[in-house]
Amino acid sequence: MNGGGGGGGLKAWLKILAPVLASIGGLTMLRLLGPDFLNQEDLQAFLEPMGKWAPVAFVLVLAVRPVTLLPGQVFTAVGGMLFGTRAATLYSLLGSFLATALIFGLSRWLGTRLMKRMAGSRYPALTRAAKKHGFKFALLTCINPLLPTDVMIATATAAKARFWPLALGVLLGTVPGTFLTAQFGSGLAQGRTVMTVVSGVGMVVSLVLGAVLGRRIFREISEDVPADEPEKAEPQAPPLGRPPRVRGQLSQPAISTFQELPPAGP
Repeated sequence: MNGGGGGGGLKAWLKILAPVLASIGGLTMLRLLGPDFLNQEDLQAFLEPMGKWAPVAFVLVLAVRPVTLLPGQVFTAVGGMLFGTRAATLYSLLGSFLATALIFGLSRWLGTRLMKRMAGSRYPALTRAAKKHGFKFALLTCINPLLPTDVMIATATAAKARFWPLALGVLLGTVPGTFLTAQFGSGLAQGRTVMTVVSGVGMVVSLVLGAVLGRRIFREISEDVPADEPEKAEPQAPPLGRPPRVRGQLSQPAISTFQELPPAGP
């Protein structure tokens, strides 16, 4: 999580902001180049044959998103284009809940070997923090873009963290970013420039604040959780052969301190 110098810190920030900026730029260019195509009314008309099953399909796609390894923000922005800000926020939160349940089930089924390989050397510290601070751990993994949320939730599951604290932490941590992303997609599809710009700026600001706040909270959690105590070695049986020496006794076998005296003379 540490940048390791100015160059490392710059690379870390570029990794954080590049996907978001690319998504914002791509959707904006699509709107500018094809305003008739990227229109909320036309998109809703396209989904009209699906009827009430359109939101269900959208939620199911978000539920299996961790398996596809695709970013959730793109789906949320598309949801804002299709359903509007409020409905897309609600559907995205429901999809995030189902995705967390999917990660939880797969992690319990796969065990800890894969999680150790994905988390690397930080696996022991992460598992200790996740087991003790399940809700706070899930919350900071969602607000901190430096942390891969799916991997962190899987690591917490492998550490025997409970499902409901993890799920509630994920939902609460994703509310701000989900709302801003859905609003961005809705404003873009409706052609509302002010809403689109404000939402895009808010997404970038939330990422920066989440990175700063998340790193601080994670550092506090790591310091609060004690390291594992070394296992005590079992007492070993004494080797066979010579008996063990006992303090205060002779090392040789004990003999009687009374000896026969010679008979008295006449």
